[in-house]
Amino acid sequence: MKYLIIFSLLFFTACQSTQAWLKTKPLSFQKGYEEGCENGEEMALNSTIINKKITSQYHSDSQYKQGWDEGYKDCFENKQFDIMTGRADDP
Repeated sequence: MKYLIIFSLLFFTACQSTQAWLKTKPLSFQKGYEEGCENGEEMALNSTIINKKITSQYHSDSQYKQGWDEGYKDCFENKQFDIMTGRADDP
C-alpha cells in the first residue's frame, strides 16, 4: 500500500510537470502533443484502431509532428501501464 501511495503522488506530480513543460512549447507542438496523446490512449485501449497521425499538418509542420510523436508515445505507455495495473478507466 505504501508503494501505491508513493507511486500515485509521483504520477500526479509528473502530470503537473508535463502540463507546465507543455506550456513552454510552441502552440503547434502543444496541439500535436494533445492530438497524439488522444490517439496513443485509444491505441492502448484498442489496438484495432488506426491512428490518425497522417494529416497534412503532421507532414507539413515539424513542431506539430514532434509534439504528436511525443504525446502519442507518452500517453500510449501511460495508458498501457494503467491497464496492466488495473487503473484504466476502460480496460
